[in-house]
Amino acid sequence: MIIAPSSIKNIWLLTFEFGDIATLGGLGKAVTLYAKVLKDLGYNVEVFMPSHGRHLSEEHRKKLNLKPVTWFHACGNRIGIDKNVYKYCIGAEKAEVNGITVVLFKGLDEITGRFLDNWHIYAYAEEKACLYARAIMHWVNMVNEVPELIHANDWTSAIAGVIAKIIFESKGYAVPLVYSIHLLSYRAFPWHYASCKWCGVPDICHRVWIPNRHELLCTEDVWNLALGNVDHFAAMEADILATNSWGYLREILDKYGHWMSEKSFVIHNVTDWKEDEARKYATEIFGSSNRVEARKSLVNWVNTVTFSKVGYLNSSCKYIIVAAGRLTSSKGFDILLKALKYTSQEICTIIFGLPIGDFGYEHYIMTLAGEVPGRAVVFLEPVPQRVLKASCYCANAFAVPSRYEPFGLVSIEAQAVGTPAIVSNVGGLPETVIDLRWNHVNGTGVVVPSEDVHTLAEVLEDISRLTQFIDTGNSSVLSQLRSSWGYEVAKMSKEINIRYNAITWVDKNFREHNLADLLKSCYEKARLYAYYRAVTK
Repeated sequence: MIIAPSSIKNIWLLTFEFGDIATLGGLGKAVTLYAKVLKDLGYNVEVFMPSHGRHLSEEHRKKLNLKPVTWFHACGNRIGIDKNVYKYCIGAEKAEVNGITVVLFKGLDEITGRFLDNWHIYAYAEEKACLYARAIMHWVNMVNEVPELIHANDWTSAIAGVIAKIIFESKGYAVPLVYSIHLLSYRAFPWHYASCKWCGVPDICHRVWIPNRHELLCTEDVWNLALGNVDHFAAMEADILATNSWGYLREILDKYGHWMSEKSFVIHNVTDWKEDEARKYATEIFGSSNRVEARKSLVNWVNTVTFSKVGYLNSSCKYIIVAAGRLTSSKGFDILLKALKYTSQEICTIIFGLPIGDFGYEHYIMTLAGEVPGRAVVFLEPVPQRVLKASCYCANAFAVPSRYEPFGLVSIEAQAVGTPAIVSNVGGLPETVIDLRWNHVNGTGVVVPSEDVHTLAEVLEDISRLTQFIDTGNSSVLSQLRSSWGYEVAKMSKEINIRYNAITWVDKNFREHNLADLLKSCYEKARLYAYYRAVTK
């Protein structure tokens, strides 16, 4: 007999990124907000992740109040493809982050620590994910605890989530498994990688949802049906496949089969950015809450700060376009810099870059910035969040020219502080704005074709002039609009305020209360699928 939960109270979140412990991009923000919202709803939440070496930092130990989990000491052997035996030994530390328990798995010997304790989150990702899965396997077998739901996030947590689900089922519990794909990985391996010889996935027959029903399938067969693709495997094993936009869900289902749509769910990312907070930071950093005055100070600040950067801004920079994200081709910052060449000299851009080791692309971006001297600055190291918020607040527009983007949280963050977003027509980005071209009254930004430099240039210029009019009341700037839609919006200028529209749009659709409703609905759907799994003969 297999028991499914009748309600959900205790939740395990599996992730590689979380809060101030270790975060590289949107995944850390998303999972941190999941935990916060779930806690506020009254759920008991535990987060499980690799240590990434944070327990070795005295600063992190104090900040997180880290304490060793003395009873957890999991050692064993793995058998490689070369038939050799590889030992591992895993321990754990516990932290309390805003009332949420976080378990960090660490190495207890040099070989294991080389992977689990590597400071760079995705260094040796295949091995780190594998040992993390082993840690979850031992944790499940050693604790006298059965959660009512497991939520694994991205491929690095996928195998760990599946292991927990299968072990619990073998013990008589149909624990719902939600698998969220925040970013497709395309990682694929032979069965040996996932198997009990290496990562620890047991090859036992268990119930797996295939079109319209649950069937008994052995794990290796599921792996092979997925052609060894980790995301595909976890999607098949999960009770619910979730992602962060309808556009990205369609892309995933195109790859893995639209039959999964029955058990799919969209959990839009949300933001806690607020205009009031950004205005306060602008006053502190740039000396004014007035966006026009703050922009002038921003130009001076950019030129004088000591952060690693390339480029500079002339005093003639009147309109500022901000962009932010990882310095990689998928983010399309090169498209933005090329578009800048086809705009007025008064329009300049600041790219708050996050280097990830893509040195070829970084060099390319530096070259392009040099081709528009005095009009572009690219930061090559992270700036404090308060600086980013203040800069977004006073900017004329925020650009997201991505070639590939599952959702685009940065678009929502910018609009949350009143700055319209210009986004490319890829992935979930179109879902983050109301397009001004088609909705002149309620528009919050513009969607442009991906890689279309000339259209992007036109939109950069027109949005800049529209927000400048909103900020100053000077209607003379509207005479320089380039597009027919821009003129149509300008005709209605007394009736609309794009900045206000953006804030209202975010407040209505991308706040914590929206996430709370989505998570509750997603988890209830997962609970029902786990129930169907439990009653299937």
